[in-house]
Amino acid sequence: MLTRLIPLTLLAMATTATATPLPESLLRCDSQFFSELYAQRATLTHTAPLKTDNQGHAWFVAPKEGEDVVWFTQPLKVQQLTISGYFMRTSDGDELGKFYFWGLVFDQPPETIVSALPNVKWQQDGHNYIVEPMIKRVGDKAWQPNTGAASGIAPGKNSVEKLAMLESSGGKSQLLCTLQGNVTDVDLLPLRPDLKGNHK
Repeated sequence: MLTRLIPLTLLAMATTATATPLPESLLRCDSQFFSELYAQRATLTHTAPLKTDNQGHAWFVAPKEGEDVVWFTQPLKVQQLTISGYFMRTSDGDELGKFYFWGLVFDQPPETIVSALPNVKWQQDGHNYIVEPMIKRVGDKAWQPNTGAASGIAPGKNSVEKLAMLESSGGKSQLLCTLQGNVTDVDLLPLRPDLKGNHK
């Protein structure tokens, strides 16, 4: 019996050591977050229904029509933080472009989340925080740092922006990614594998 327990214990330790906490995996606003959901799917299926693809991605089933949040039946405890839901919204701003939001809902205030993630390069923007703002303009092959990013300001015409933002909402906090502006499938689908083949 003992000889069987040792390898299982070592395997559990290795799995824990290589896992990236969900808040950190979200901050790049790319498919890494969905890869991490897949890696942790055995635990996450107890919080809310998940879907998977055959490329190592998982995502929470979209909330009911008219709602933005999938509330977890069992909140997740991560780095002394409590994650109670998953937020997802898509809107069309006509001439301003399309807006995609996805991310995590926390029970703690933004300042507690900032303190729990001290290695993140937070940029304070009024009462909110942003992380790694990036932009692609017409002709750009890759994302570039966006030094002019600010909350409440729409992206410039013929450009697309992405960033992570942390804000207070309804007594909770939302750590969300946003992709906005002149968004095409070339920009969207590499970041959001959950939308492949679905209505965007």
